[in-house]
Amino acid sequence: MNQAFALEQVSAGYHQTPIFRNLQLAVTEGEMVALLGPNGAGKSTLLHVLTGLLTPTAGTIRLFGQDVNKLRAAERARLIAVVPQELKTPMAYTVAELVLMGRTALLNPWRQPSAVDSQVVERAMVYTDVSDLSNRSLDALSGGEKQRAVIAMALAQEPRIIVMDEPTTHLDLNHSLEIMQIIERLNREQGVTVMMTSHDLNMAAEFCQRLILLDQGQVVADGTPEAVLKEEILREVYHCDLRVRKDTPTGALFVAPARRPPLPRPATAMRVHVIAGGGSGGELLRQLALCGYRVTCGVLNQMDSDARAAEALGMVQIMEKPFSPIGPEALSQAKHLATDAAAVILCEVPFGPGNLINLEIAEDALQKGIPVLINDRNLEKRDYTAGQNVVARIRQLIQSGAICWRQGNVALTALARLSGSAPRQSSP
Repeated sequence: MNQAFALEQVSAGYHQTPIFRNLQLAVTEGEMVALLGPNGAGKSTLLHVLTGLLTPTAGTIRLFGQDVNKLRAAERARLIAVVPQELKTPMAYTVAELVLMGRTALLNPWRQPSAVDSQVVERAMVYTDVSDLSNRSLDALSGGEKQRAVIAMALAQEPRIIVMDEPTTHLDLNHSLEIMQIIERLNREQGVTVMMTSHDLNMAAEFCQRLILLDQGQVVADGTPEAVLKEEILREVYHCDLRVRKDTPTGALFVAPARRPPLPRPATAMRVHVIAGGGSGGELLRQLALCGYRVTCGVLNQMDSDARAAEALGMVQIMEKPFSPIGPEALSQAKHLATDAAAVILCEVPFGPGNLINLEIAEDALQKGIPVLINDRNLEKRDYTAGQNVVARIRQLIQSGAICWRQGNVALTALARLSGSAPRQSSP
């Protein structure tokens, strides 16, 4: 079968910040595909590139073999229709007026819609079950009704591809199911190629034959729901523990997060020292605060995003001047906090010559018998020192008994187990 679209070594981003690089991806005509991934993975950016709303910095996007950036807007509209997350209109259009807008690219600007145009519009409204709402204002519709009207507008374009950005956002379970069934009918009965983004892994697995999982602008997994929705893959991408099960009646996959460990009692809350930096610790600091742990941090550079997060959460931290290498005084203070804590946690910190000395905090703590939890994700990519110094030292820590973690819930579970012993009551 023909390729509906293909991305060939495409790079793109915003304000000189790349979202993805050298992306290679193709979708066959007639497929129904869901783009999955956490916030910031690049899903919406990919749709913007695909529809010509964002010009890539490198590479080529082809719609049915034609370079999308060489097509006029009207030509693109004949091939591809877009259903946004939320449609805002400057005027109180009726449903019929909105759906008719789908014919704009096909109409001569100097003539009225023909009988054929009216027939297409009516068919689109019947197909999406909004005919009875044709004279209603969009402002008077429920979320599900408005989304059906927007899909009818896209269908009135008579496109070969429909691109949908979170089509079930803000809808309840019943309306979400209704919208997905309409999309499925479009795909099966009319052969329309569908590309949609979704945060609902379960809905995507039930309705889409192919899932594409993105993380940090890269395709992590691509294939059937069974091939993509694997616990080990999802844990790496979403940074949380979860379970994948199969629904017995339907055979559909079901993804659910695992329960987090119980909160420690504030009266016996243990204190932990966190080694972070470069934005690697913000989420963990938040989770530790929510669980009631007393937390110290350092050494952090002033103005670092982790330093701002720790300050906002009222955590004691050892600071160094912005963009300065860590000095011996700050290191000594951080070591004192670490060796007086019940545990030390090393986050997914990128290390360079300026902050490499922070590793001594973990090494010193482990030598003194204090439990050390190390995030060992992407070690090679985090090592900006000569001779891959960091990789070797962290692996030595792990061999010496440090506990590995990659998701915050794994670190919290390890801490909960440690709290079974008498926690340290020292200050701060």
